[in-house]
Amino acid sequence: MMAAGSKGTGRARLLFAWLVALTCYRMWVAGGLGVSLYVDEAQYWTWAQDLDWGYFSKPPVIGWLIALSTAVFGDGLLAVKLPALLLYAGTSWLVFLLGRQLFDERIGLRCALTFSLLPFTAIFSLFVSTDAPLLFCWALGVLAFSRAIALDRWRDWLLMGVAVGLGTLSKYTMLSFGACALLYLLVDPERRRQLGNPRLWTAVGLACLLILPNILWNWAHDFPTLHHTADITHVDGHNDKSGNALEFIAGQIGSLGPLLAIAFIATIVVLIRHPRDDRYQLLHAFSLPLLGIVLLQAFRSEANGNWAAPAFITACVLAVHWLSRFKARWWMAAVAINAFAMVMLYHYQDIFRWMDKPLTAKLDPLKRARGWPQLAQQLRPILAAHPDAIVVAENRTLIAHMRYELRDMRTDFLAWKPQPRAQDHYQLTTPFSADEMSRTVIFITQSDPAPVAERFASQEKLAYLTVQGASFRREMSVVLLKGFRGYQ
Repeated sequence: MMAAGSKGTGRARLLFAWLVALTCYRMWVAGGLGVSLYVDEAQYWTWAQDLDWGYFSKPPVIGWLIALSTAVFGDGLLAVKLPALLLYAGTSWLVFLLGRQLFDERIGLRCALTFSLLPFTAIFSLFVSTDAPLLFCWALGVLAFSRAIALDRWRDWLLMGVAVGLGTLSKYTMLSFGACALLYLLVDPERRRQLGNPRLWTAVGLACLLILPNILWNWAHDFPTLHHTADITHVDGHNDKSGNALEFIAGQIGSLGPLLAIAFIATIVVLIRHPRDDRYQLLHAFSLPLLGIVLLQAFRSEANGNWAAPAFITACVLAVHWLSRFKARWWMAAVAINAFAMVMLYHYQDIFRWMDKPLTAKLDPLKRARGWPQLAQQLRPILAAHPDAIVVAENRTLIAHMRYELRDMRTDFLAWKPQPRAQDHYQLTTPFSADEMSRTVIFITQSDPAPVAERFASQEKLAYLTVQGASFRREMSVVLLKGFRGYQ
């Protein structure tokens, strides 16, 4: 009979091999989609060219990670996306450790395999975003917190502090980790004693120390990230949204998969019937509050489906543990459904070609990432003919895409900023101003250029660029402007 230690080592090796193979498969899929970067991905790449402690809409870690990846592997599409591909694999490994810590090695392996195939993980692994480091740090924080509560070791408390600090520097959603941990401590009289533990407060201090540079950056720039967050969540009272709670709930079910979503709901019933189970208390403490807060936001205004994404980590562990109470086929069915959905999504273009069906705009989820390289190549000779000109655009989409696609050209891109308060990162960091009054401007826009052109002494239409695809159309006016007369 195989020893327990050998069996555990075998499971860990199996998981490692699976994650390596799955990551390689996803790299192949990402490289073969036939699209460029999404606007957010292109914007994050531009952040990586100018490393800082903060950016207009997000904290800095995503820019740092892309800078590291591209410094090693170049600026190609896969190099930009690599941090997400690796971090989701790493998060799956942390889910394995968490499941093993709370239950056993078999449950841990099932949890990791399940998380790696969640519809959310399958989709977001292909696109670099702030959710990748956020979920990695959240999983690391929960694992370290559970060990710290059980063993009270300095290394676990300090690891939790590092996870919370770096997680907050990835996405501010990480700040809710503290509220979740506090809730878990407060519901049990014995655990409440941890609130007097100096090791806990040292971890909190370490997290605050890591976050401090970003706070100072925001202070120096009039807190643009907080203003942006307030704008998208409508906490300032200016709310013209009717709410999207049903859409948000559907998104959470879709992110987990149908059987896992049902299993997670069942675990809430288990918690109600057996409220003293410390493991279920811990896992629910790091899922239900976040889901509840974002659901309330969805009722009052609007919420994106990924705003509660960290909850999927402990929700996945809960669902797998509940399903494992029954015959293995139920867990296998839940994973198989998600795996089938992943393969269908990854190869939907091949399916359309096999069926000889046109891929229309309504059926193409990648249409927003198409056409930008071709548009940039049409712009390239115009910029080459005016080497001393600066390029000005009035939205971040054009600046981000053109800067990435034309990264080999030494061209300055500036943002048109007619209002005092910056509306995006480029208006904050590289606004067009009177200092460039004497320089020739190439203005690029997807709308009517007249409102901007009238602020200059002379204008010359250089081109109207178009790229037409089966599911998209890209358009851009290019105007040569001279003699800036000011915004007013």
